[in-house]
Amino acid sequence: MIDFDETSIVAVRRTWDGERFALFTNADMQAFWEQKFWTVVLDTGGDGFGLPVRYGTVSSAPSGWSLRELLCIAQARAALEYARVPEGGALEVLEALGKAIRLLPPGDAMGGDGVGFAPGGQASPYRWTVARCGDLSIELCPDPESRDEGITPEQFLIIADEALRDWAERAPYISRLWTCRNAVREALAAEIRRVRTARIAADEAGATGEVGEGG
Repeated sequence: MIDFDETSIVAVRRTWDGERFALFTNADMQAFWEQKFWTVVLDTGGDGFGLPVRYGTVSSAPSGWSLRELLCIAQARAALEYARVPEGGALEVLEALGKAIRLLPPGDAMGGDGVGFAPGGQASPYRWTVARCGDLSIELCPDPESRDEGITPEQFLIIADEALRDWAERAPYISRLWTCRNAVREALAAEIRRVRTARIAADEAGATGEVGEGG
């Protein structure tokens, strides 16, 4: 687990099943950065991972993953899941994420190198589980049920939701921030439904396999 000052925690969120957390900290923040947190300490299922986040505005942190990049990673993962199981609920996630990304304020561009994807070290039904941008790298959870070690799509959406809440409260005159956050919350709810469905299907398949082997 990585070390951090607990007094720097400004928000705590958990995944729908209560198994993983996201701790939002303002450690090392500068006063002129217009954002509530910079680092999010994420429970990866086996350890903690510090993910730096910048909102993408002129006065946000100068480095880290932008909200657009995080949403695009979640969108790319949902596209892989939709191709794998079209009826599994990923389409609703994709539709909501597409809306959210379109609603992000103009000028919030990708990092200089863009986001790239690569296979990871764990077995996975997906062709990639690692996202990279410049010197930043994220290991995603490799399974559709979000049970194995790694950062889950739900955690990406929790980060975006928390950041957009803060950003919208700081700039209430930018109405698209509120509608963007609503779209992210739609995606989050859809992703939770998708994971629940995937776990039920996996558990039923496992039970059927156990009966078959025992018989």
